[in-house]
Amino acid sequence: MSEPKTRSQSADDALEQFLRFDALGLRQKSKQAVLKLVEAVSSLEAKTVWTHNYLEQLPLNGSGRIRHEIYEDIVFPALQSGFDRGEAEASYLLGKYAQNLYARPALREQMEQRSEVDFFRLAFQGAPSSEKYRRAYLSSLMNSLRQDFHEWPTGILLDPAKPWRVALMDLKEELSIALSLDREGQFVALLGKWSEITEQYEKRLARREEHP
Repeated sequence: MSEPKTRSQSADDALEQFLRFDALGLRQKSKQAVLKLVEAVSSLEAKTVWTHNYLEQLPLNGSGRIRHEIYEDIVFPALQSGFDRGEAEASYLLGKYAQNLYARPALREQMEQRSEVDFFRLAFQGAPSSEKYRRAYLSSLMNSLRQDFHEWPTGILLDPAKPWRVALMDLKEELSIALSLDREGQFVALLGKWSEITEQYEKRLARREEHP
């Protein structure tokens, strides 16, 4: 008679089944395996260990997300707990899997509406010697800045919740941060161009304010 499986063994089996079924495109069987996995990884300690060991092995869908059941029931509680303890790696992983967070407004509300850039910034601030965190922060910040400038020369996308002068000041600070993070000099020319555009736009808005 075989020994009953431990929760850890059950979780390993469920994960193996999920990865196999997912690779084969068997959606219903994949879901059943995921539900078994969530049931097997129940305590916060187990969720933390499982997230550390397996999170980055999980496949992403076309939207850059892992299975929402795994994220909501295992990964998010573990990362939130680590974030609350000030762990840089938890901040980094919250940023890396931000698409899952964005897809669940209630969870994002628990994280005070922080963005991918915010999490990578906090990870880097917690461990400024980490190249992994620096690169992630720089990449995310550059993507955000590209969105800000993509409508030029029509304008720059500024935070509508802030007065334009404050929003431009914040944008200049982000450009300065990106430049300091770009230790290889990969984006020097582009950041210089954006800085010039920012100055032009500031003058345009000032004239518009003076002559409405």
